[in-house]
Amino acid sequence: MSKRLLLFLITVMGTTSLLSACQGTETTSLKQDVNKVLKKPIDITILMQDGGNQYAQNLTEDDKYFKEMSRLFSQYTGTPYNVKFEMVSSNIYDKQLAIRFASGDIPEVMWSSRIDNPSHANAVEDGVFLELGPLIDKYGPNLKKDIPAEAWKDPRVSKNGKIYGIPKMSALPNMLVLLYRKDWLDKLGMKEPKTMDDYLAFFDAIKNLDMNGDGNTNDEVPFAMRKGLAFSEAFFGYFGAYPDAWQYRDGRFVPNLIVSEMKDAIRFYKMLYDKGYINRDMFTMKDNDWGDLIHQGEVGMWFHQVQVLTSGGQEYLFTDPNATVGVLPGPMNAQGKVNLVPERTGVNNVYTISSNAAHPEDIIKFFDWVHSEDPAKNKFFAYGIEGINYKVTNGTINWDPNAKVNMDKGTRVFYQVMINPGGDARMSPLVINAGKFAALTQKGIEYTKMNFFKDESMYMPTPAILKAKPELGYRDGSLYMDMFIKVLTDREPLDDAFDKFVTNWKRQGGEQVIQEATNWYKSYYKK
Repeated sequence: MSKRLLLFLITVMGTTSLLSACQGTETTSLKQDVNKVLKKPIDITILMQDGGNQYAQNLTEDDKYFKEMSRLFSQYTGTPYNVKFEMVSSNIYDKQLAIRFASGDIPEVMWSSRIDNPSHANAVEDGVFLELGPLIDKYGPNLKKDIPAEAWKDPRVSKNGKIYGIPKMSALPNMLVLLYRKDWLDKLGMKEPKTMDDYLAFFDAIKNLDMNGDGNTNDEVPFAMRKGLAFSEAFFGYFGAYPDAWQYRDGRFVPNLIVSEMKDAIRFYKMLYDKGYINRDMFTMKDNDWGDLIHQGEVGMWFHQVQVLTSGGQEYLFTDPNATVGVLPGPMNAQGKVNLVPERTGVNNVYTISSNAAHPEDIIKFFDWVHSEDPAKNKFFAYGIEGINYKVTNGTINWDPNAKVNMDKGTRVFYQVMINPGGDARMSPLVINAGKFAALTQKGIEYTKMNFFKDESMYMPTPAILKAKPELGYRDGSLYMDMFIKVLTDREPLDDAFDKFVTNWKRQGGEQVIQEATNWYKSYYKK
């Protein structure tokens, strides 16, 4: 403590002592001033993965965004706080969590995919995570108001009716749409596709005509796919076989992975593969390769979140200055319904609080603040820091989402999404209305409200065997993906490969998965 501050405190405390007999308002005010000077900021440090974000990977202890967030939160509450995030590489995050939990080095607050993530599968049962319901009731009115009831029931957030995680929400329960090169559609003189035949006609035209004008008809990709079917599932729901959904059939609750309709969906994707409507390097390409294809003007359509229309990222900023983007809900079936994705609660991830946290009530207050309607908070997560990320001239905010200070190293994603526990500010009305695609974004939002289908597994906890054996899922390294690759590349015929997959899936734990899922289904739906 500096000598000047020490002398000030001695003087103030001495004055307070002399005036104590008065018992007046001036004495009380002086005591409060002394307490404010003496009070040390309460530290809140949140452990999370860096998401591959370059800005997050190069943080310093005195990061300006942490300082500004702490200042605004302290201003809102009248209590000094020091809020910051400790970033760990995404590549090793789950391993780091496992190590910390094994050693007892439990973070007071941390980000995770779910309360029963395999890295801390038994944390709830072992009492490692604090039950948050009573604290939220007392200190989290905005949390209860802003987060929908179905999110609190999500198995990633709660167990046995008790809340152990604070959900990080999507801006909407469903964020997925199909994006496409509108300038290509216009060049072809075609209307926006509605039916599956319309989509295939668009794909066929892209494949056989030189849409990017480089003299080569073989470099355009009608529909871009990614490794492990990430952002590639757009046509499964059309066949009633979305791989992440479940169905109740013949007294059993079974995953779509093994239903007969899945063969129809795989047959459709094989047709796309054989005709060259999808990129054949989909099984080996890196995620940034997928984005580069779009950016370089080689892709006619892709499956993504609607918020990319506000992001200023490569998903729509093509190298071709004449390129334009459009948005679609997905192909309509014979009944006039679009079944693009299954209904979900809107929970992306969760934040947990250790049962050993020193100030759990203050942590809840912080999360309550990020879900409040505080205008200063909303402006920070939308635009960053005044004077750095944006300027105010005559009361008007001048913020350029594509300015170097916002785009460089993913800075805008850092302050809008990564350190925003309230969700995704890229879909804030402040951001949407400031972007060049405001009307198109609103159109996409409307599509997301109608292009989903009901899925009774929405509240089902992940069966224990599925958590222990990811090969029973459908991503890379799974039995399903191995079969999918073999069928598309003609290494095995569909019928034989699918039947063998189902048999192996059941033999390697699938039957137990179905039994556990069926028990949950009958209990939850009272059947």
